[in-house]
Parts: sequence; structure tokens; C-alpha cells
Amino acid sequence: MKVALVQPPVWWTVDPPLGLAQIAGCLKHHGHEVAVFDLNILLWKDRLKKYESLWGWEQFHFWNQPEFVSRFFSENEALVGRYVEAILRTGAPVIGLSVHNGSHLAALEIARRIKAGDKRRKIVLGGQYFFFGDQVEEMLREPCVDAIVRGEGDESFPELVKRLDASGALEPLPGVWIKRGQELASGGEPVAIRNLDRVPFADFTSFPMELYTDPERLPMAGSRGCVWQCRFCSARAFWTGYRYMGGERIFAEVLHHRKLYPPRGHVEFYDITANGDVKALHLFSRLWVDHVSAHPEHATGWKINAIIRPEMTPEVLRDLRKANCHDIIYGIESGSPRLLKAMNKGFVVPVAEEVLKNTHEAGIVTVGNFMFGFPGETEEDFAQTLEFLRRNHGSFNRVYASATFTSLEEKSYLKDHQKDFGIKEAAPERFHNLYWESEDGANTYPVRLDRYKRFRALAISLGIDAYKGVNGSLEQDHLANLAQYHHYAGKPFSAIANYLEYLEGDFYHEPTRRHLMEQEPALCALLRAQKALAKANLLTEAVHEAETIGQAVERLVLDGAGFASALAEFQNRTEKAFQLARSLARAWYSLKSLPEQAFRIVWDGGSFVLYWSQEKAPGIADLRAFKDRLGLHLRLAEAEIRRGEDKKPAPACVR
Repeated sequence: MKVALVQPPVWWTVDPPLGLAQIAGCLKHHGHEVAVFDLNILLWKDRLKKYESLWGWEQFHFWNQPEFVSRFFSENEALVGRYVEAILRTGAPVIGLSVHNGSHLAALEIARRIKAGDKRRKIVLGGQYFFFGDQVEEMLREPCVDAIVRGEGDESFPELVKRLDASGALEPLPGVWIKRGQELASGGEPVAIRNLDRVPFADFTSFPMELYTDPERLPMAGSRGCVWQCRFCSARAFWTGYRYMGGERIFAEVLHHRKLYPPRGHVEFYDITANGDVKALHLFSRLWVDHVSAHPEHATGWKINAIIRPEMTPEVLRDLRKANCHDIIYGIESGSPRLLKAMNKGFVVPVAEEVLKNTHEAGIVTVGNFMFGFPGETEEDFAQTLEFLRRNHGSFNRVYASATFTSLEEKSYLKDHQKDFGIKEAAPERFHNLYWESEDGANTYPVRLDRYKRFRALAISLGIDAYKGVNGSLEQDHLANLAQYHHYAGKPFSAIANYLEYLEGDFYHEPTRRHLMEQEPALCALLRAQKALAKANLLTEAVHEAETIGQAVERLVLDGAGFASALAEFQNRTEKAFQLARSLARAWYSLKSLPEQAFRIVWDGGSFVLYWSQEKAPGIADLRAFKDRLGLHLRLAEAEIRRGEDKKPAPACVR
């Protein structure tokens, strides 16, 4: 049977998506015909300038916002329509979409258009988004979705297609949910593939290889899962146990791709832990050295993620280097023994220092990952991390200071045991994986950001390459995150100030521009309210019951009384009391015109003070200047977009 595979945005642009290539290989292995449509890279190629930065990983979260995704597809309707027509022209009865957190909304937009073109096509979703299972039923109830594959689809998806071809109907299988009319049917829990040696090779032959920004790189994975159980990581929940390919199997697939794609002389291993079995990794390196000595045209560089372990001996590392292993990235995270224990890292500092030294001496680019603000981290712990960097700077070629500092990953031990780690409890609708804070208030996002900056500054001063960890501008990323943090923390004025500074650096950034457009009416209303409060505060000394009048006006306005009704109660009071009530009513009515905005007018004992959420409003002059600045930036952005709306950004080759 013919199957069309689709990669929706958003995903990487550096190399082809490995998950989709793996499924393509499995389908072909079982005799099915496959057509691949990487709509992520195709839409990226033709993106408008205002969406230029939206493919950076640090901006993936925008693709989780329904309004943004709907607007993107609406503005690119003709382009998307052409690709949907191409998918339909394949005649494939089954169309599979690879979905993860960041592409689920785009996947539905594409699926709806496919169904609108031909409702007979079977739409099957699979991918990382469904590994935990909590999104399956909601997505399967979408009219455009016929089935969902949970967990690893290497075997279950080809089997689903095989049975459809034989019977003409979708059947539930282990790990596969289907829709029967309005009913959902599950085939039970997915079954993990224990022997990865029998998994077919990934197949890249149908991908538009010329479009990916690194012309030398191919992705691969020789293992799934991790041997450790670090508290901050979701890998153990995501993958069942740790499974790995033997050295011969890794060698065979690398050689297969090297012959098919001669220009692509670098393999990027996406394993979380490539050295979970050091013997298998070591065997691959020896086999590759022997092969390349006889076939030098197959020389291939490669990079791995690894854990610190004493089995990474000088002998092993020298053999890895002989096999042209360019880079090894180690998860160090901290130089504090106390914190490493709290993280449940499986090594001690002296072993880490020895492995780093031996890796560097073997001639391999040695990279260390570090994180900041793990719950319980004190300034003393952080000082130990800085000292670790100073002490071992000669062993590092590069360090990666985590741009998310310490994220509360879904399904991680840390996320599920926040109270045990002293993380301040937040209501489910208020939870944020990046902007959490400790119960004692000592560990906040700004504190973590400060440590990140200090760590990178030290690394740079020591002559170490301090990889910034984001695709775009580091300064812009910090501004965007500070804006979102201030919004989360109830400081909307501070958030707008950060957004304005961000817009100054990128007038084309559509989400920021639209967010500021939405805030403009609020600032206008606040300015009107602040002017009315200024009049009210001039009268407070002459009116002894100012606080009581303020409370009464607030109650009447918020209970829905008309302006006249709200003032009628004060007609028989003194003239100044009536004027005070009228000014307060005008202030409240200015704010009431904006639904769902958390405005407050507070009596501080001597005057009425205006708050927006948790932040005190500036005075009239500063607020007017703030509003005018926002308006000016929006006009400048609009003019810049009109001037360059037909321009498309030039692709950049990065590794």
C-alpha cells in the first residue's frame, strides 16, 4: 500500500527529521511504497520575513498558540494548499503525520485540509506528542483524525497499514488507537522494541536533502533511553528502559548512509546516551577505523552525547578519535557534589575531571553541559560550579550553558515532586516550566538568568567557546524570556518594556508585534484612569471618608450599576465628597471597559493607587510616555513590514 508521510512545522531545519525517516525505512522494509513531504522545511524555505525567527528552537512555543498557528496557515493558504494537493495526488490511502509538542496544532491544520480534499484518506498521527498517552483521546476526537500510534511506531505503523490493505478497515493494535464512528478503540499499551539490531535503517531517499541548512550532516540514533535517572530529565518516562544497537549494527547503518550520500560526511548521533554500553560504542569505532583504512573515501566525522563514567578510558577515547569522533558532549550540570547528588547524577567530581581530561587529550572536542538554579542550589553551590570550570578549563573546548537554566520537564521526577524540592506551588493554570520559583523566593528566573550570564562570562574569559544555546540572538532571547517571566509574575508594565526592547531589535517579529497591539487599549484606559485618580487624590485631604467612598464606588461599579446610579448615592454628601466619588467612578469605568484585565485601585492610607495585576502603574507623565513609545514602535514596525513584506530571509548554514 502507498503511504504519504508528512512532517508539519515546527522542527529543525539543519537536517532531515530522523523520526519520519525511521518510519519511512520501516514501511519500505515491509513492502509499502512511501512518499515524504517535509512541510516544515518547505514552509521554512518560503517563509515571509515576519516569520523569519519562528523556526529557532527557542521560539517553538509560539507554535503551541492556536491563534498564531491559525493565522500562519491563513496567511500561507495558497502555499499550503499546493502542498496538500501534491499529497493528495500521490493517491496514498494512508497519510501519516509526525507530531510533537510544537507541531500538534499545525498537524491538525494540515489534516483538516487533506480531509477537505478527500475524506476517504485515512489520517494517522504518531510521534513524540503521544508517547505519554495523555493527548491521544483529545486528538483522536478531531474529525480529521482516524488513528493514533502511541510509542515507537517502527513495527505498529507498518502492521496497521498491512491490515488496512488486507481488510479495508483500520484495526486497533497494541499502541494503536482507532476511531469507529464516534467510538474510540484502543489496542492496549504500546510494546517497546527490545532488540534495536532488527530495526530497519532510516530512509532519507524521499527527503529534499538540498534544502537542509547543513549539507554535510545526517542524523542517526544507536540507542533509545538512558541508563541513568537524573531528577530533571524525562527520558526515563519517555523511553522504556535503555536499549542499544550493537557495534556491528551501528557500523552497518553508518556505512549504508555514507555510500548513499557521499557529500554528507558527518553523522549527528541523537542518542541521549550514546555510551550507555561502552563496549558497543567501542566496537563500532574499531570497525569504522578498519573500514576507512581500506576505503578512505568513506571517512566520516561524528558527534555523540555521553555520560560521565570510568569506562571511558584513555584507550577507548583514543579509539573513538581514530574513528573520527569529533565531539563528545557530557552532561556535567554542576560542580557541587551536594547538588550532583540531589540531581541523582551517577558520577562524582574526580571521575568527571579525569574523563574530561582524557577526552581532551585524545584530541576530541570536549563539551560540557551545565544547568543553573536546580532547586536547592545556593550561591555557594554555584561558586563551586564556577571553580570547577576554572580548575578544568584546560579540558574544555566548549561549554553549553543551558538556555533554559532548569526547566521542569513534563513527567520528570523533579516536575512530579516539586514540593519535595521546595518549589512554590502554583495552580495548574498558572504553572510554567521555566518561570517557577522556590518557596523561600531565593530561586527565581532572574536569579537563574544571572547565574547563566556569569557562567558564560567566566567561560569566555578563560578562552572557552561558550555556546549560546539558541538559534537567534542571545540578547533577544533574554528579552523575550524576561518579558514572558514578568507577564507570568504579574508585572505587565515590565513585560511591555521588555517586549518593546525586543521589537526594537526585530520589527518583523509577528507574535511580539501583535501582543503589543493588544496591550495598547489597556495603556490608554490606564492613562484615563490615572488622570481621574489624580483629581480624586487632590480631594482626599478635604474628604475624611475617602477610603469608604472609594470602597463604595468600587462595589457599585463592579456590581454593574450605571455611572449615574453609582453617583446617586453621593448626591447628598458634600460637594468635595461628590467630586471625589465622580473621579473614582470615572477611573473605575475606564478600567471596566477592558474585560478580564486584573486592574485594582488601592487606598494606601493617604491616596488612591492604581495597579495592573501586581505592578503599580507609573505616574501620568511616565504612563503617557510609555503609551506613546508603544504607539511609535508599532507604527515603525508596520512601516518596516510594508517596506520589506516581499523580502524572504536568506538561509544560513549552521551546525
